[in-house]
Amino acid sequence: MLEEWVHDNTGSFHNYLPPGCEICRQGASLVLFVTGICTRGCFYCPLSNERKGKDLIFANERMVSSPQDILEEAQAIDALGTGITGGEPLLRLDLVLDTIRMLKRELGRSHHIHLYTGILPGERVLSKLRDAGLDELRIHPDLEREDRSLAEALKSAMDLGIEAGVEIPAISSARWIAEAVQSADAFLNINELEFSETNADALRARGFVADTDSCAAIGSESIARSFMRHNIKLHYCSSVFKDAVQLRERLKRRAERVRREFDMVSDDGTLLTGVILTPDPRHAMRLLSDLGVPENMYILVDGEIEMAAWILEEIADDVRHIGSPYIIERYPTEDGLVVERIPL
Repeated sequence: MLEEWVHDNTGSFHNYLPPGCEICRQGASLVLFVTGICTRGCFYCPLSNERKGKDLIFANERMVSSPQDILEEAQAIDALGTGITGGEPLLRLDLVLDTIRMLKRELGRSHHIHLYTGILPGERVLSKLRDAGLDELRIHPDLEREDRSLAEALKSAMDLGIEAGVEIPAISSARWIAEAVQSADAFLNINELEFSETNADALRARGFVADTDSCAAIGSESIARSFMRHNIKLHYCSSVFKDAVQLRERLKRRAERVRREFDMVSDDGTLLTGVILTPDPRHAMRLLSDLGVPENMYILVDGEIEMAAWILEEIADDVRHIGSPYIIERYPTEDGLVVERIPL
């Protein structure tokens, strides 16, 4: 008996939430892109030109040149799990296996790992993935070609102890996919179909229309809801949820890990910091001390004073004669991209 349907205010709904999705909802999942190479050429593929067809590795938005880069990114967000994706990850099977082993060894056996693939893996490959430590498999079948061996691949994975399911964009009410999922007692994840710079022309040519307020295709949710009539474990993830919730929660986790004692974390996961731009930073430092600002609440960085935003707001009038006080909002990433500068 399936659980009752759960809905949220982003349009997502489910009667079953796979472990990998639960971690992702917390912003605690590292997205590991292992290659942009793929032999399928799906018309709806949203991969950017930066990644599509290129044999590159990214951990979240960070380009990877060594296993250490992957670990550093996982640690930066205090990742509870990793989702391995592409391209087609199984075209780089040895890399995938080595990475799974490394993540389990360095981050612990409880670090959950799920993998996306458009290939229906046989028992030999599944056994290797299981032995390396894979927890969850998500198969993306060719939506333009019915394949009755899908149920067999799902069952094979589950027989080996790997949680298995299907993940597809909401393009059509493919009954054969629902039947395969039901037959294997697997799960089905449906993602809202999204327009991107690389798939927009192909989607329009097939009659899809973009929502004026987002990159989502109109009608995706209705297609996803059509699967609710089947007695299957189902999760629908809206583009709003992915953009507004998953990314925000991931930024929050990163911000809490990298923030200094005086940095504030905003509701959007950005960092808020007070800054005094002054021609005489040493004099400004002495002034802050005279004003009773605790030494751990400010620091000299590249000729500017960075400090607690809430303190700077209180003393802005007292420091204005020696410099320009303002608050910056920036992303908690390596480049520290500034979102906004607010003069005080």
